[in-house]
Amino acid sequence: MTTLALHPDALTAKYATLKAWRDSQSQRPETLTNWTNTYAADGRLHVSAHLVGPDPAAALNAFANRQASFLAIRANTGGEDMLPSLDFMVPGRTAAVWRLDGVWVEVWHHDPAPTASRAVQAASRPVPARRPLTRPGARLPFTRRNTSKETSR
Repeated sequence: MTTLALHPDALTAKYATLKAWRDSQSQRPETLTNWTNTYAADGRLHVSAHLVGPDPAAALNAFANRQASFLAIRANTGGEDMLPSLDFMVPGRTAAVWRLDGVWVEVWHHDPAPTASRAVQAASRPVPARRPLTRPGARLPFTRRNTSKETSR
């Protein structure tokens, strides 16, 4: 990808993404930062934003779902729009990628690194041994049913 100067289509895609973000995430503390404009490998414009905040994974999921419903309604007939999909191609980050009027839009966040304390806890936790079932549980009766049928009538 190569970096480019401000392009009208990139500005339009950025504005549409910010508007959709504001409309769908009004109560969330996460924000979109570090916007970049580049050309993708297919020659189309590529607009990318970094998602930061206390729970970026939940915010990205909610935003991608909203974008999917929005784009499904407004999708143009020329095939320039594509529904969002999650992208895990870059190690250490998760992105939602879609195409809006021919411009690739990407909103991404860093994957949280596993903490050392969690790894130590998982390693030090003993694995419980499986006990074979020797008799039925307390809910089940442990008596033999009478196999002979009695008729009371």
